[in-house]
Amino acid sequence: MANREVNLTKRVETPRGTRYCAVVLSANGRVKPDVVLVNGKPERHTEGAYYLEWREGAKRVRLSVGKDAGDASASRQRKEAELNAVNNGVVVVPENGQNGHRSLAASVAEYLEETKLTKKPKTFAAYSTALAYFVESCHKLTLEEIDRKDLLKFARSCEMTRNKHRVAAGTSLQTSWLS
Repeated sequence: MANREVNLTKRVETPRGTRYCAVVLSANGRVKPDVVLVNGKPERHTEGAYYLEWREGAKRVRLSVGKDAGDASASRQRKEAELNAVNNGVVVVPENGQNGHRSLAASVAEYLEETKLTKKPKTFAAYSTALAYFVESCHKLTLEEIDRKDLLKFARSCEMTRNKHRVAAGTSLQTSWLS
């Protein structure tokens, strides 16, 4: 079973430097704005941003969710629901982001829909597999956040896997879905 717990932390300045500190919850379960636990004691810190923290296997993943406590709490609940859905086999396609940003998962789904109409079934299957691995390995949520380094990192990990398992040469995947 996959880990579905998502922690909400805030990155603040402490006497020992910048730290990720757990947020303090009120009696009704809501996040107390700007209050975090530092060395087990609640302290008020107006600086810093909130972060979601979860694990994917043994790897810890952190994602900044802004400076508003209410928005951060809502993001934590959404991420927990997403991880729970994925754990139960549901394909999750996030909505388009704000500020005109396009969701990575939605863009991939749209590209694959178009590709299914124009490519042969084997090509479509190869593209589907490759893009599913890319979406799974990339922790960026919108298309605009992805840069060349992300694609090179993914291609490198595919090459290492291919060499490690002696898999036959794969297909070359066009990156036209990024446009």
